[in-house]
Amino acid sequence: MRKFILTVRPEPDGALDVATLARRNVPALSAPLMAPSYHAPEMLASGKFSGVILTSRHAVTGLCAATGGKLDDRIAGLPAFAVGRATGRAARKAGFRNVTIGHGGGAGLVPLITEAAPRLDGPLLWPAAVHRGFDMVAALDGIADVVTMPVYEMRETKTLPDDAVAAIAGGNVLGVILMSARSARLFRERLLALGQDRAVASMALIAGSDAIVAAAGDSWAETFVSKRPARARLLAIASLLYDRRTRS
Repeated sequence: MRKFILTVRPEPDGALDVATLARRNVPALSAPLMAPSYHAPEMLASGKFSGVILTSRHAVTGLCAATGGKLDDRIAGLPAFAVGRATGRAARKAGFRNVTIGHGGGAGLVPLITEAAPRLDGPLLWPAAVHRGFDMVAALDGIADVVTMPVYEMRETKTLPDDAVAAIAGGNVLGVILMSARSARLFRERLLALGQDRAVASMALIAGSDAIVAAAGDSWAETFVSKRPARARLLAIASLLYDRRTRS
């Protein structure tokens, strides 16, 4: 039987991971543990901001939803600080004209914002998730004022896809990519609910940080931790793992 890499990111990110790995001849399955639900807060109408912090593509979608589906020029003309190329592309597609891209999660934006802070004459808007793994307000304390605006919530999916469940039960998951502590905890909970918690003994954990490793629990066959919580790095580790296992 083929061995698969499992990605648990919300769609459409999971499908993008599967497609990227397929181009490298690495079979993969998407098994989203969460899905976004968008909000439309009212605070945006009265706020005056000097820039926008975008820590995910879902934040871009949520911000657009909060402005009636399209950014007005007041927001689109602000400097935008985006995590990663995918979020940067989403920001430009949404209408932002001045986008600075950082890498390595929210922490990767801190030095970029610090450098730009003297040119900013007001607070920064941070459209974010309800549940956040990184505190941008604390990270920029004393550097820039940040106004947090929850625009989406990642809610747990009810079940895993049938193909992922079958792969787990058949011992055909080579490795699991986990990019947050919450998804790591949810994955172990799903395995326990399926009666498959011991299945991790044949799986490699591919994690974006030590905190994610801790949340994922023990008994994994192997553990790999990326130096940065970047999608490209985690997919590269997954590709190397697959090549090593299939060629040995």
